[in-house]
This record gives sequence, C-alpha cells and structure tokens, in this order.
Amino acid sequence: MPHISVEPVRKSHYAFAPPSPHKGDDPPRRPSSFHHEDPDSKDGPPSTPNKSSLVNIDLDAKPQGSSRCENVSRVIVENNFFVCFTMVLTIYALLADDFRLMFTNAAADPVFNGLVITCILVFGLECILSVYGKPDYLGSFFFWLDVISTISLVLDITFVADSLYSTSQDDSGDTGGSEVRGGRAAKIGAKAGRVVRVLRLVRILKLWKAYYEAKARSKAKKNAAANPGEDDEWDEEDVDAAAEKLNNIAHESHVGRKLSENTTRKVIVIIMAMMLGLQILQADETDKAAFSADYGADMIWQKFLSLVTNTDPSLTSSKRLAYETALLRYTYYHNWFAYANPSVYCPTGECADDYYSQLFYIGIMGEDLEQVNAQIANATIQDTDIEAFEDYYAQVPGIFNYGYMPHDAHEILKSEFTLVCDPPGSSFYSRGISLLEHEIGDLNMVVKCPSELRSQEVLYVYPKALTETQRTSWHLAFYFDLRRYTRTESMFNVISTLYILVLLVIASLGFSQSANKLIIHPVERMIKRVESIRESPLIAMKMADEEFKAEEVAKARMRKAKQEIFTYYLKELVNGNFCSSGDNAPMETVILEKTIIKLGSLLALGFGEAGANIIGHNMKGGDTAGVNAMIPGTRVDCIIGVVRIRDFSVATEVLQSKIMTFVNQIAEVVHGVVNELHGAPNRNSGENFLVIWRMEPGREAEEHQDYDPLLQELAQDRSKSKTKLAGLSIVAFAKILGGLHRSPLLATYRGHPGLQYRLGTNCRVNLSFGLHAGWAIEGAVGSEFKIDASYLSPNVSIATSVERATQTYGVS
Repeated sequence: MPHISVEPVRKSHYAFAPPSPHKGDDPPRRPSSFHHEDPDSKDGPPSTPNKSSLVNIDLDAKPQGSSRCENVSRVIVENNFFVCFTMVLTIYALLADDFRLMFTNAAADPVFNGLVITCILVFGLECILSVYGKPDYLGSFFFWLDVISTISLVLDITFVADSLYSTSQDDSGDTGGSEVRGGRAAKIGAKAGRVVRVLRLVRILKLWKAYYEAKARSKAKKNAAANPGEDDEWDEEDVDAAAEKLNNIAHESHVGRKLSENTTRKVIVIIMAMMLGLQILQADETDKAAFSADYGADMIWQKFLSLVTNTDPSLTSSKRLAYETALLRYTYYHNWFAYANPSVYCPTGECADDYYSQLFYIGIMGEDLEQVNAQIANATIQDTDIEAFEDYYAQVPGIFNYGYMPHDAHEILKSEFTLVCDPPGSSFYSRGISLLEHEIGDLNMVVKCPSELRSQEVLYVYPKALTETQRTSWHLAFYFDLRRYTRTESMFNVISTLYILVLLVIASLGFSQSANKLIIHPVERMIKRVESIRESPLIAMKMADEEFKAEEVAKARMRKAKQEIFTYYLKELVNGNFCSSGDNAPMETVILEKTIIKLGSLLALGFGEAGANIIGHNMKGGDTAGVNAMIPGTRVDCIIGVVRIRDFSVATEVLQSKIMTFVNQIAEVVHGVVNELHGAPNRNSGENFLVIWRMEPGREAEEHQDYDPLLQELAQDRSKSKTKLAGLSIVAFAKILGGLHRSPLLATYRGHPGLQYRLGTNCRVNLSFGLHAGWAIEGAVGSEFKIDASYLSPNVSIATSVERATQTYGVS
C-alpha cells in the first residue's frame, strides 16, 4: 500500500511513491524527495551534472614564459626511454663492481672502467638537465643525493680504488706502525665508500614514482572511457564520468608531494646514518689478535735469520732443518690446494679450507738486488723430505690438519727462488716461487706473480720483527690468495644491496600509504568537492546522494564479509586492526569531508535555485573570508505558481506543535512533484508555497541538460518552451492533488477529532493553486543579518490573487 514518510525532506520519496523492496544483502535505496518517480514509470536516463561544472586544475602546469632550454630539458628528463635507460644504469652501478669481482679476472677491468665512466657521464647529464628542467631541483635534498651518488662512482674505477685502498709494498720512508694505521684508515674508507654506494638506491625510487604516475593516468583513461550506466536496486541516477573524477585524483597535489618528499627524506637519512654509523663504529675482527700469517712470518724470519747469521758449521744443519720445518708448516697451515680441492687434499675436512686466505707465493724482496740474489740459496729448501713431512703430520691427530699437496707442488717448493716478480711501480725486487706457477692437475688457476691478481684479491705479508733498514734491504715476503674471500664478500654485498633495496621500498610504501590514506587523499577529495560546489552549488545534493550510497554499500559489504569469519579476521590481522582497541570512531579527515558535503547540501536546500548565484558568487572569491550576499538581482522570465493550504488557521489551532509535521508532509508532496517536472520550489511561508518554472534553464537544468531529452528539446526550440513549461506546471498541480489525496498518512487527518469538530465530519486536506506567467527579479532579499533567496515582481502578486480567487469561486 502506498504511504508517505513523516521524516524530514531528504529521507524518503514524496507521499504517494511506493517503497522499493530490498533484495538479499543489497543496500537499501537512499530515498530522495528531489527526484519524484511514478510507481509505474521506468528508469529514465541518468541525470548528471554538466562536465563543465567540474573544475580541472592542473597543479603541475608549467608557468607561462618557460624558456626553450627548460622545456627541452624537462621533456628529456621525463621521457620514458631516458628514465628506463637511467634505471638500467643505476642497477648496473649498484651491482656491477661486485659482479666484476665475482665472475671476472683482472683482464676484464678496463671494460668495467669504461662502463663506469659512461654511467658517470649519463648521471651527470641527467643532473644538469634536471637543474634546467625542474625549477625546484637545484639545491634540493634529491639533488645532493644524485650528486653524491654520481661522485661515488669514481670509487668503482679500479685504478682509483687501488690507489686508495691497496696496501703499499714500498713504504721505505714510513714506519710499520703508521703503515698499520694507514691500512686501518683504508679499511674504514672502503667501508664508507661502500655505504655511499647505497645512496644510488635512491634512484630506484624514481622508478616507483614513474610507475605510480603511469598507473594513475591509465586509471583515469579507463574511468573516462567506461560506460557509467549500471542497473541496481537504488532506482537513482548512476555516477557519470565527471562525478567519478572527484574520487580519482589524477594530479599529485603540492601537499602530497611535500609530505612524500619529507617522508622519503627521513627514511633515507635514517637508514644512511644507521649504516654509516654501524660501519665506522663496528670493531674489526682483525683487531682482536694477530693473523696466523703475521705470526708465522715472524717465526720463519727468526729461524731464517738464525741460519743466515750462524757462524758455527756444526749448527748449520740443525738451524736449516728448523727453518725448513717452519717454512713447510707455514705453507701447509695455509694450504692452497686444501682449499681448492678439499675432497682430495683434505680428506679429514679440517684443513685450510676453513679459511678464506691461502698462501701461494714465497719470495725474497728488497731494494738491494745483490742481497736478494745472495739469499736465494739460503731460502731454498734443501734437506727436508716433503713427502716424509706430509706423512708424519698426517698421522698426528689434531683439530686442524695440514692436508696434502700434489707432487708438482712438492717440486715447486724444493725449487730455487728464481721466479722474477718485481712489484710494478716499486723500487723493490722480488725473487721467489709460486705454487700456482703452472697448471697442476685439474686446477687451472695459474698465477705466476702476485701482480697478476687484483689488489683486493691478494694479501701481502712480511715479518714485523725487523728493522726498517732490514726491510728496505731485503726480507722474506709471503702472498696470500684472497679470491675466495673477495667473491664471498661480493656475494654478501649483492645480497645486502638487494635487502636494503627491499627495506627502502617497503619503508617508502609504508610511509606513503599511511600518509595517502589518512591525509593526502581525504584532503584532495575535499579540495575537489569544494571546487565543484563553488562552480555549481546544487551539485552538493548529488554528492550527498552518492556519499550515502557509498556508505550503505560499505555496510553491506561489511555484513557480507563478517559472514565469512576466516576471511574477515585474516583481513583484520593483515590491516593491523585485529589487536586494536576497538575504537571505531571516524577519522577527523572523514568527518571534515562529510561536513563539507552536509554544508553544501544545506546551502542548496536553504537557498534553492534562486540562491545558487549567491552561493557561487561568494565561494569564488578566495582572497577574503567576507560574505557579500547583497548582490544585484537577475531578471528572469518564468511561470509563477502559488500553493496554499486550505483551513490552515484551524489546523494550526488544533494540531499545535504537530503542525510542523503536517506542513512538512504536504511540502514533501509539493516539492517532489515540482522538482520532477522541472520546477524549483522557492519559498514556504506558513500556508503558502511559491514554486517557479524558469523559461530559461537555471543551474540545475543546465547540469541535467545533457541527459534529459525534454531539456534538450527546450534548449533547441525556445519558442516552444513557454507552452511546454505551462503544460508541465498544470500537470504538476494535478499530480500534487492526486498525491495529496492518495497519501495514507494525510488520510489519517480526516479522522482527527479536533479537525472534525471544527471543519465537519467530511473534512479533507485540501490545497488551492494559482498560476501566472511573467517576469520576476531573482535575488537575495534581506539584510546582513538574514536573507532569503526569492522572486520579487507584480506577477507574483498576480499569482497570489489568482489563488485567492479560487476560494471565491469554490475551486482548487
């Protein structure tokens, strides 16, 4: 049975419209008194605002007068190909140096140096173009990050790194203590340089930003091309592409950009400071105790010096045996072959393969070539049987075993120290033997001299228990192969770089997601809504309808999600709400956004069509907060209708406080029908209602013109507009009478005792009408204390007189 709602205007359809049944979990239809629907009519075309009413402000627009150089620079920097090319170079700059040490030999270093120099030139060009093409780039935080990361690439050039980090082998003017301090400083510098390399990770963030902007543009294009028509249970107009732009933010606002930059800046500074501080303040393992290589070198030096300075022939044999035994123990303790092939040369599994450095070169070094050559015979192993040495120590149980060496290595150990390996660029001479002088079995790592390895891949050890004069003249030298260590270190560096990259991306996304969800997106939606209301004040009513619809859809989805208990609690756990305090109060940004919509709706309700110009005029002025409602009126041609409630004085005396409900129930019928038939309710004054049909489309009509065939026809043929609008006004009054007498709620007043006593047993709720066509002045009436948007004209008085005449003639 049809009914009329007794709630305020925006809560239901007008009195005689039947409710729409609910289906399942579908959200209830938001009722609206502004869109009258006949129960037997079908859904018409969607009524949507004119696209021109929405403001499309490009916040990132380049100011006029930009130079050609700036435009070209900006186009190059933002070009997709250039961005992808710099991203590839960035990834290369992050990982190439470690891959160089892992998979290549020293012969490939010039190729890598050329690629590094190319990266420096490209990144430098990018910085220069960004300075010209981006007005806020020079001197910014990201500018300095790009500059530092580009300069740090110089450290990846091998000859620069060698000069900074390698330990000098010819340091005749320096003492051993200062050399050690220099080595420690070099290590700290190398660690700091590696941390600076991580700054290049910041460039990866540009890739994410470019992807996010491309995704936003793609989403905007899809929304613009989508067909908005969609059947649902709401029986209301669907959201068109222009309205959806309110929620789809295509341009990054200045507030969002600033907040994102600050968040990213803090994350980068914190992580970089943490890494740099940990690298510098971390105690080095080498500072705990001396290396076995250094201690063993001192032991061999003492034995060898005792042999060389011996003057008693009877002790020569024992001293030589002591020296050769110490040298073999030192060599086997750092057994290179036990590391290279532990299954063959270290069957016990407790040999030198547990260490990253292995001895491969033994020699005599010094500036005095004569002395160096003179000590070759003394340094050569002569008396010791290496096979017997191996067999003896293989039988000795212990935690650490020496392992074995191939027969070819035995021959090399017994050979004279005649291999010439003078260090390049040094005044020292070097004569010795190399265990890797030629291929041995399936081990093809041939290294004749230490200079054939990279500076990071070789460790130079010499006795420390000697004077500077002895060291300069001649001394024993031992070189260790660190390739296993450098490759392991490079592998961990790659893993660390990728791990830090993941941390940076996760941290950046986490900060950005929180800021976007809680601040940026709500603020930008509010800005868009205020801009739309400022351009078209009556669009606030549509915003309220759509907001209510979205709320009901969210509630329906929540009810449906709670039915699936496992999925619901899993999402709550992922979103971090599972252990929350249970406070479901809305965010302040949400409250502010809904308040803006409510204020806009109240303004549209209070002022109506006649006050739209007042609202728009005052909201466009952004330079002051003052309100100027006393703007000049506008002459319009219109059809003026007056509706009066019969016997209103009697009804007021009888109903007392309930008279407001009585009037609102009647107003809902009157306003709903008039609005449906393209009229505009204007003023309610007690028992009187003033309604207007404008001959020229108003703001609301212009918004609906693209989708309403009748308004399109009226706009094309102005000569027919008066006739059609006159017909619509008469039909509207007829439908008002029909709706009035069909309303079950208004029918209850027929049996009201007080009204029956005063008006008789056949009392009815009746209305009388008056219509007249003419001109009127549309504008604000009042003062700075109170204004009303209305129409002033003698024609309004004529319409009122026509309505009064109906009482004289006994008609409606």
